[in-house]
Amino acid sequence: TGVGDADDTGGGAAEASKADIPSMDTAEFRRHLKTCSKMPASVAPGDNIRIVLRVPFTTDGKIAAPPALIEASASAKGPALMKGAVDALVACQPYAMLPADKYDEWKVLDLSFTPRDFVGG
Repeated sequence: TGVGDADDTGGGAAEASKADIPSMDTAEFRRHLKTCSKMPASVAPGDNIRIVLRVPFTTDGKIAAPPALIEASASAKGPALMKGAVDALVACQPYAMLPADKYDEWKVLDLSFTPRDFVGG
């Protein structure tokens, strides 16, 4: 058996990936993340690109495994945006603002990124 099999109710990955943490916690998470972000050189603040990363966390708010790209705009700048997002996620950990008592809700987060999520965006 693999990790997590014991509590698998057959809901599938999509169900487990949607966190229901309060918007206040989300806003604090985003503010903190932006302090660690740098706009990738090839990306402009007005570029209409978006990526979504699935990020697994440990109970202490650290990244448990490399973030996985699950959605992306068709753009040559997408890889640069993804690298910038992953670099910011790694640099900003741990995410102490995530409430420990709600770990089941944020152990896997789907996080979207656009150029506006970066310093200078």
